[in-house]
Amino acid sequence: MPDGLRVDGVMHAFGERLALDGVSCEVPAGRLTGLLGPNGAGKTTLMRILLGVLVPDSGRVWLDGRRLEDVHDRRGWGYMPQERGLYPAMAAGPQVVHFARLHGLSRGEATQRARDLLGELELGDRWDERTDRLSGGMQQRLQLATALAHVPEVIVLDEPFAGLDPVAVEQLSALLRRRAAAGCLVLFSSHQLDLVQDLCEDIVMVDHGRTVLAGSVSHLRAASGQRRLRLRLESPDRDWLRAFDGVRVVSDEADDLRLTVPPGVDPLRLLDAARSRGPVLDFGLELPTLSELFLAAVGGERAMQGVGR
Repeated sequence: MPDGLRVDGVMHAFGERLALDGVSCEVPAGRLTGLLGPNGAGKTTLMRILLGVLVPDSGRVWLDGRRLEDVHDRRGWGYMPQERGLYPAMAAGPQVVHFARLHGLSRGEATQRARDLLGELELGDRWDERTDRLSGGMQQRLQLATALAHVPEVIVLDEPFAGLDPVAVEQLSALLRRRAAAGCLVLFSSHQLDLVQDLCEDIVMVDHGRTVLAGSVSHLRAASGQRRLRLRLESPDRDWLRAFDGVRVVSDEADDLRLTVPPGVDPLRLLDAARSRGPVLDFGLELPTLSELFLAAVGGERAMQGVGR
């Protein structure tokens, strides 16, 4: 199994448009890493460079301390593109067998591997069904099966959750967790930050071709200084909030009040103040979402860019 992937100062332009502007990051094996950012941030370009499809204008990509030179260094990787690359007239089972055999598995090995994967993805009863007659979510799961048919140790997925319903998202998430737990290097991209928040263990956030945030999700959320207090109150009185500088009301609907709590304010003092005006039916302290982390990071990054101009 691999130890980790490293990207050092990768830059790439399409004509005059700079798609990647010195991206650097690390992707450890055995953990789920999300490459996150809005559409057009440079995620797909970076993935194509990781796969050797594109050559960076500058910068390097390393795997286990060895520089990756060309596409042949990635022959054993599993890749799921954002655009489906399936044969619409081919049945689901034979399709997975076909991709497994392209990677050198014997027909018997490929068939068993296909049956195991389709069963794991709850497509076992669709073995003989044409691909173009499957639902969009089923085709997405089938696409993943073709990417994993040869038991890759490095798995790269471009927007695997796009267009999926919650059940399909959980099925794919569970499979990726199992692969990471087995020691595989798993990197997937998504622009749906809050959808994948509970799946990512590590993140690399990019915006306008630059890395704006990277590291462990739990550490980044805890270290952000952003906290949100949720209170369910019986009393409509909110006058007690005036005593706390920097506390901002995020939402106040019915009996549900949500506040952002700056580092200098003790949330327990807020709770005591609320209780002094009436019963508190429920409360909780929440860490920032990935979307909030991204917006905070992008705001700071753009402010620094503005100062430099």
